[in-house]
Amino acid sequence: MKRSLFIGDVHGCYKELVQIIEDFGFVKGSDTIYQTGDMINKGPHVLKCIELTQELGIQCVLGNHEARLLKTLDTPKIKWTEKERERLKRITNIDYVYSVISKWPLWIDTPEALLVHAGIEPYKDKLEDMNPDVLLSVRLWDNQPWFKQVEWPKKIVFGHWAKKGLVKLPGFIGLDSGCVYGKALTAWCPEEDRFYTVQAQKVYSEINEYAYSSLS
Repeated sequence: MKRSLFIGDVHGCYKELVQIIEDFGFVKGSDTIYQTGDMINKGPHVLKCIELTQELGIQCVLGNHEARLLKTLDTPKIKWTEKERERLKRITNIDYVYSVISKWPLWIDTPEALLVHAGIEPYKDKLEDMNPDVLLSVRLWDNQPWFKQVEWPKKIVFGHWAKKGLVKLPGFIGLDSGCVYGKALTAWCPEEDRFYTVQAQKVYSEINEYAYSSLS
């Protein structure tokens, strides 16, 4: 049976990424892996994670961290924050990383689910008409979780919201369970109707409360 695995935000947590793929029993050429974006930044092994996406054919959507990196590198006059400078220093082979993530789409419409990084814009029917910043960064809409404002014909799989953690609702699966913050990496296989979880080996980054605002 061909299977698919949707993996939450990785943020450079390479060892946990490898472990969850091994636990799943990935069969190259038969199974397909998808990932919610934010593969980069905060964690220790960004380049290894990016290389693994290419080795295994992992299909990733663009996360807000990838989008910010692309904007930073594409705009020579942009004012970098000190945090961005430090993150750039930690990413080895930045040209290769850029060449890979620049090809990632804002969404992937899979047979099993719609995959986006953060969520979709309520009250709009076409993804093409939605604000890209919403797809990358939304958490709250009218002071409620965005998914309480949305009706969609297919299940939506998303990440981005580590503080919310694993979301399991009839039409929505949220997979960011805060691995980089010392919590866990979570994945979901629709064919098995099963969740896979790997505990983080350590706290790689401290939680930034600002990251839990509605659009960040």
